[in-house]
Amino acid sequence: MLRYLAYKLAKWLSKTPPRHFAYWLSLRIADAYFFLDRRGRNAVTANLRQVFLFKNQSVSERALSLATRRAFQNFGKYLVDFFRFSRLSEQDIRRLVDIQNLDYVDQGLAKGKGVVLVTGHLGNWELGGAVLAGMGYPISAVALRQPSAKLNEFFQRHRRERGMKIISLGNAVGSLIRALRNNELVALLADRDYSLRNDFVPFCGAEACLPRGPAWMSIKTGAPVVAGFMLRRPDDTFVLQMYPPIDPESEMTEANVRKRIAEVLEKGICGDPSQWFMFEKVWDGRSYGHSFSGSSTNAADLKDSQ
Repeated sequence: MLRYLAYKLAKWLSKTPPRHFAYWLSLRIADAYFFLDRRGRNAVTANLRQVFLFKNQSVSERALSLATRRAFQNFGKYLVDFFRFSRLSEQDIRRLVDIQNLDYVDQGLAKGKGVVLVTGHLGNWELGGAVLAGMGYPISAVALRQPSAKLNEFFQRHRRERGMKIISLGNAVGSLIRALRNNELVALLADRDYSLRNDFVPFCGAEACLPRGPAWMSIKTGAPVVAGFMLRRPDDTFVLQMYPPIDPESEMTEANVRKRIAEVLEKGICGDPSQWFMFEKVWDGRSYGHSFSGSSTNAADLKDSQ
């Protein structure tokens, strides 16, 4: 109940004042979490250290700390956007979002087998789905069920308002396969594994647990994988960058598709590591559970829930 009330308050603080003031307030709260949440701070720092190492970019401990703090601040802004923006109109999209390479989605759909749309906890993935839904693309997203029914409905209602069909994890596989057979988009987060399988893949220069679900679904259905990331710009507008389709018929194996997904995740994250919101250590040799926000879209190994 306390968590539900806290999110209700966060919603009010996000939607009631002007956007710039809501952002300012979110930065103050994010700074408080940065200083108080030692576990989350250490996890973000460890993740960013690995990303900078992968980029061959030497950073001081002070610079690493500043990047970690920016990640907390960017996450605060993400929460404001989550509560503030419901369904986006075409005017909103033109005003806020620069969409690049949308034709990659159309190329994937041209095969008639749907598209497995993958992204990460990067920038504003929720708003990215809302943009595609607002442009008329039918899109289904899998959501991790919250601990209480009231809190679960609170988050799912916000997602449904954006025009997306929300599917609970336990019922995901059959519904997603039907969506793909209807030549629709299926959205999955691909940088967090909830399956506890400890199934590793090379990622940013080291072995990490990433979910098998997107690659498995692509191989099973023949649907191409298209990655997309919605990154924030300094003026708080966004760029939605889509990447070329990964064709399962060309890649042939699930392992190859997983490798390709990991590579495109690397590109997105390296574009601005401080917009990657991972508050658990990715390279600690295990899978992990709930996210910092308590509201993460699922990226589990869907094969296990079949």
